Amino acid sequence: MKQPTYKLPLKKRGFTLVELLVVIVIAGIILAIAIPRLRIINKERNLREAARVVGSAFANASQRAVSDGAAGVRIVRNQNFLQAPTQQFAATEVSLLRSVPNYVGDQAWVRNGGVGATKPTNSSNMVQIPKPIEHDDTVTPPRLIVEAGDEISFNNSSIRFRISTVTVSGNNMNLTLEVVANAYPSIPATLMDVPYVIHRRPRVLRSSVTELPNGTIIDLRYSGFEANDSSGTLSTVFEPIPTFGGTPTDPENYVIDVVFADDGSVDRVFYIDESGEVVNRTPIGPLSFFIIETPDSFDETRDAAISDAQALWVSVGTNGTTNVGFNNPQAIGDTEAALGARFENDRDLFNDTIIAARNNSLSTSAAQ
Repeated sequence: MKQPTYKLPLKKRGFTLVELLVVIVIAGIILAIAIPRLRIINKERNLREAARVVGSAFANASQRAVSDGAAGVRIVRNQNFLQAPTQQFAATEVSLLRSVPNYVGDQAWVRNGGVGATKPTNSSNMVQIPKPIEHDDTVTPPRLIVEAGDEISFNNSSIRFRISTVTVSGNNMNLTLEVVANAYPSIPATLMDVPYVIHRRPRVLRSSVTELPNGTIIDLRYSGFEANDSSGTLSTVFEPIPTFGGTPTDPENYVIDVVFADDGSVDRVFYIDESGEVVNRTPIGPLSFFIIETPDSFDETRDAAISDAQALWVSVGTNGTTNVGFNNPQAIGDTEAALGARFENDRDLFNDTIIAARNNSLSTSAAQ
């Protein structure tokens, strides 16, 4: 009789508690090292994407201006970013401006024989036209048929006058015209119901509105351009505008418009200054936009974001060429010096140092 055989059971396979603990510790160490690096990589990617959005918008606008005769870029301040504590210093939205037809008056007026432009008595730089039927600044977004920055010509003349302010009074629209020595000719002494043409600057292409990647802003405290203002002062930054008593008003107050001419060059820059007036200037140097990570807080004496080597400068030349430059060590030093000069109210030193920072960033720039 065959004796039964007995096999010893196989040893059960598995991990000991010590082995599991070792694996968990190693994984924790790897994650502790990797997570900050991943955050840096993600931050770098978002900053590059933000710079790409801004740079592409300007490159596109320059090309559109050549084909359409005029185009531009609108940058919108974000009202949620406040400095000290009622001024906006950050922008997060970019959109294209497209060429729009000139305005010569509503058809109803034309059929009735035409009602043209008239110069009020004792007015040196104001004219009146009938209020356009579709003009409505009480809706959001406002329908502005005529606005500051547009130009007007009379009697089919090629001479244009830039409109600095627009006010509505009943059925009339009052237009204040710029009178700049050696730039614009004198406004006609008398105007009585004469034909006119409103040469409208480009308006927003709504389908082009783009938000910057999450966690990035255009810091307008250091963004800007070189231009001589009415007093001869070299302006270099977009001043943080007030929130008008803390109550947001017309959204148009929070925009910066850059308009290109038909040769693709930068023609004019429009924005609201701290007094609430529309400023329009022609740059004599490149426009620079400082792209940074959204700051966690704002320190009125020192802003750590300025020292961030990952920050980028988007530069738009007066000829429309767009470049992106790194905030290299020299640019960081210059920008920090500019920051100190600003808080010491030394505007001349601030101008010099912020221009140096932008120029130094261009040494590591790449054309778009």
